[in-house]
Amino acid sequence: MSTTPPDSSLKVTAPEFVLQTILGVMNEVPVGICIVDKDLQIQLVNRRAKQLLDLPDHLFEPKLPHFSAVIAFNAERGDYGPGDSAEHVARILALAQRMEPHHFERKRPNGQVLDIRGEPLPDGGFVTIWTDMTARAQAEEAVIARNTTLEQLNADLQLAQQQLVQSEKLASIGQLAAGVAHEINNPIGYVSSNISSMASYLEDIFRLLDECEAACAPDATPDQRASAWRIRAEIDLDFLKEDIPNLMRESLEGITRVKKIVQDLKDFSHADTHQEWQWADLHKGIESTINIVTSEVKYKADVVREFGQLPDIECLPTQLNQVFMNLLVNAAHAMGEERGTITIRTGTEAASVWLELSDNGSGTPPEVQARVFDPFFTTKPMGKGTGLGLSLAYGIIKKHQGTVTLDSTPGRGTTFRIVLPVARVIASEATG
Repeated sequence: MSTTPPDSSLKVTAPEFVLQTILGVMNEVPVGICIVDKDLQIQLVNRRAKQLLDLPDHLFEPKLPHFSAVIAFNAERGDYGPGDSAEHVARILALAQRMEPHHFERKRPNGQVLDIRGEPLPDGGFVTIWTDMTARAQAEEAVIARNTTLEQLNADLQLAQQQLVQSEKLASIGQLAAGVAHEINNPIGYVSSNISSMASYLEDIFRLLDECEAACAPDATPDQRASAWRIRAEIDLDFLKEDIPNLMRESLEGITRVKKIVQDLKDFSHADTHQEWQWADLHKGIESTINIVTSEVKYKADVVREFGQLPDIECLPTQLNQVFMNLLVNAAHAMGEERGTITIRTGTEAASVWLELSDNGSGTPPEVQARVFDPFFTTKPMGKGTGLGLSLAYGIIKKHQGTVTLDSTPGRGTTFRIVLPVARVIASEATG
């Protein structure tokens, strides 16, 4: 037991040895303690309480003060914030007189944070304990500041990834541009040819109409009527009646084809910086992507679809389309001189969906398989690849809380298997 002399301001009426023991113990504890009676007269206060509250010694001389004197002193120096000090004193004393348990934290103007706990005493009055929580509060503020910095860094990284994904999209479209232009030019070519034919047909039809109007006039001559029949035979009206609908149908199909290619390109290349997660049909995204890469694939491989029944999944559709494009183009480039086959399979397992994209191309050596998802790694000649396709695909799949694996045998082909959850798990749900 410590024998530290009691603070001169600690004054109680009690046997000397009991007083010395109580005061000695209270002056050694690391918390501030103050005991008041039912009239709010301070009966005991330790040295740590005066240190924590920066209370001057004269406030406790020649005898211990009333609790209101301490409150008034604190109010006058602004411990309770701006406002009338008398109002602060009245409010706090009213609460103290209720003698109810209380526990709260208060930050003093000097930045000190105190944990304040009060408990009523059995015979009236209460004891108040002050604990210095400044170090903890500063640590919490440091953690908050660090978290804010990390959140900003994370936001910057996400933005950088989104910009990288967008750059890869545009690079992919640039590499496919010639083929896409060819896919658009073909239907535009026969639409143009059909329009030229229909323009010629319309000239003949209008010429026939003119002759028919003359032949139907009240004063029409037999020669005029004969002329109408002659022109009808010349232009082969029966053929025109059969061919014009065919030309219209073919032209409409061509325009629809161009419209779909343009829309798929627009959807694919759209910057999705602010895209929200949404429920989407995976098969629709696959078909849209196949439509874009048709020119890159159709001369090298047949695309076989073995689709299962899939539910809509919660995803970022355009980012998944980027994954599909990278895998399809890589599969096409893996084909040798002989025409190959790319097989796309889909299915479900538990609360997930899966997709397998297989090719019977050249395959990937084991030493390359370990690096295919590394950024900027490519086996293509300089200028033919960015080395980001599979790396970004891996990142997108991970962002969707999914997995992607590679199974490849040199000379036999490669299979990529992607597994995605139907619904993503929010962080708060994952931690319970």
